[in-house]
Amino acid sequence: MTVPEIPVRAEAPSLVLPSAGITMAGMVAGLLCGAAAHRWTGSGWDLAIGVLEPLGTMWLAVLRMLVLPLMVSVLIVAIGRAGSGQAGRLGWSSLSWFVCFLAVAAVATILLGQLVIQAIPVDEATRSAFQAAARETAAGEPPLPSPTIRDWFVNLVPPNLFAAATRGDLLPVIVATLLFGAAFRYVPVRGRDILLDLAQAIADWCFALAGLLFRVLPVAVFILTLVSTARSGAGLASGLVYYVALVSAFLAVGTLLLYPVTVWLGRVPASRFARAVWPVQVLAFSTRSSVACLPAMLNAARRGLRLPENVSNVTLPLAVSSFKLNVAISANFQLLFLLHVYGRDPDPVTLSAAVAALTLQSFATPGLPSGAIWTTTPVYLALGIPLEGIVLTNVVDTIPDLFKTTANVTADLSIAAIVARRASPPQEVA
Repeated sequence: MTVPEIPVRAEAPSLVLPSAGITMAGMVAGLLCGAAAHRWTGSGWDLAIGVLEPLGTMWLAVLRMLVLPLMVSVLIVAIGRAGSGQAGRLGWSSLSWFVCFLAVAAVATILLGQLVIQAIPVDEATRSAFQAAARETAAGEPPLPSPTIRDWFVNLVPPNLFAAATRGDLLPVIVATLLFGAAFRYVPVRGRDILLDLAQAIADWCFALAGLLFRVLPVAVFILTLVSTARSGAGLASGLVYYVALVSAFLAVGTLLLYPVTVWLGRVPASRFARAVWPVQVLAFSTRSSVACLPAMLNAARRGLRLPENVSNVTLPLAVSSFKLNVAISANFQLLFLLHVYGRDPDPVTLSAAVAALTLQSFATPGLPSGAIWTTTPVYLALGIPLEGIVLTNVVDTIPDLFKTTANVTADLSIAAIVARRASPPQEVA
């Protein structure tokens, strides 16, 4: 039975994001006001934060709320238009590039991170302070153990789809959507058309709601940045400043290297990629949530990079649900830092196993602020790193997390461009 061609709409919905300069101004204002609030606690700032924080939380909650229906609907439309075979090929192509990017990032971080830490070591006083804190602080409850590889594969197929959606387990929902999509060719034409029309209507509705939210993006960025800065402040110990500065630098360098990689492998002009990704990076830097950036990424792929919709509608939801480039960089550098300050020196086989385990956690990390904390902690504990050190470095995760999310969304769009280049004639993505 042949699948009839589904007509492509002449006009796809798009998002109009506020000027990146205005959004950046909101972020800078939030940083300044947040620093003042952290400095003068107990003043009128506390009242202002108490009023503004729920507004920022509600804005981000609504943005996250529409991500799941958007992911499912665009996948259904992509499979319906391209056919399950082509969608499957795009999915496997995306996953292969995810693994390649993660492997390269992990190896580069371990090699360069060791060189940097040896060249600029933490002073002995800082190491003593970390070790003293580990001796004097009572051990807390250890986190739940990570699922085994068998459990991870079994849980990819959710026995209760609605429960998985309620928990926010995006990857099982995506897998279930792909499984349902594989049966498209066996659905009568009338039923398939009804399902595609419904999915397209839901996707259009999600874009419309995201457009309303993004109208107040500078205000939301101001609130989110103010609250985050007011809580964390800048009064960090020298060792934590060292950690924050270096892990942020590694993430920033990794993000910058994605530009020439995209030009080389995706054949996308550097200027076009920079213009398309910049508004998404500003949003990522503000929200610290790659999930919340999905509507903006789809818009950037469609309007800025001019990628085929069937590619962006498969690759980007899959990337948001399962691919976190930052984990290969930040989690491995955090490992090197903690091993250094606590004087641990695991053998090469143990270290390699830990690096592989941390890197693979990318596929189990939610696209939420500091989402990797709970999936990477058991690996650190297995190497004998005190829980106190893990907690201390995670407490100051606010600043690195800004760079983590920026790296994630940049890598997502980079891979989308690369997959599109391999799946389409050059002129379609040039």
